[in-house]
Amino acid sequence: MPAGTSHHLPVTIRVARSDADLRKVLAVRAAAAGGAGAQAANAAPETWDLRPNATLLLAESRTDGAALGSLRILANERGRLAIEDRIDLPAALKAGSVAEASRLAVRPGRNATLVRLMLWKAFHRYCLAAQVDTMLIAVREPTAHQYEWLGFRDPQTGPLRFSPDGHGAATHRLMTEAHERSLQGGHPLHDFFFVERHPEIDLLAAVGGRGSGRAADRGAALPDHARIAAQLQEVAIV
Repeated sequence: MPAGTSHHLPVTIRVARSDADLRKVLAVRAAAAGGAGAQAANAAPETWDLRPNATLLLAESRTDGAALGSLRILANERGRLAIEDRIDLPAALKAGSVAEASRLAVRPGRNATLVRLMLWKAFHRYCLAAQVDTMLIAVREPTAHQYEWLGFRDPQTGPLRFSPDGHGAATHRLMTEAHERSLQGGHPLHDFFFVERHPEIDLLAAVGGRGSGRAADRGAALPDHARIAAQLQEVAIV
């Protein structure tokens, strides 16, 4: 049994599955970027948000349901990764099961650090349930040390840098993490990620079926997550 149990964290994490959820994701991205309400209202989803292999995680306040953060996951077993438009992945990554995390957005506030950690833990749990070999991210070079602390490393000898727009300076760095080396015992976050039970992270209920809130006639509905929901249920990660 886990050594510790958390039942009263002020943040919940679930999978976005309706148009209303998607609007929350867009609003929190705008807020994280310093945008005003009008910018959030006019924001449009990115093409990658609507791909069949995309899963959008949504962090909300337990108190009032306000959107606090979001993270996008793209699984290469069900489609192309966004990073592949910018860089040729090493052969080892092309041959394995990879999940790319991107568009991390957290609304400024006193729970911002907790929101980030909860989203990263949800990403870990998703990958474990889906039997993903490698977690992949692309980060700005100045922040790479923060992700090294979280267990991410260069996927090959020497940093793999690239330009986000394909033309300018190489300001971003590709980093990966494999579960077998994730936050080994002794790391300050080991228990948070792998020992503590956080029922606030619910990747099952929100993906079990298609909700009536979808706008089927718009052609912009979020992907169906029935397959990953079945995998999560089978693994029974709690």
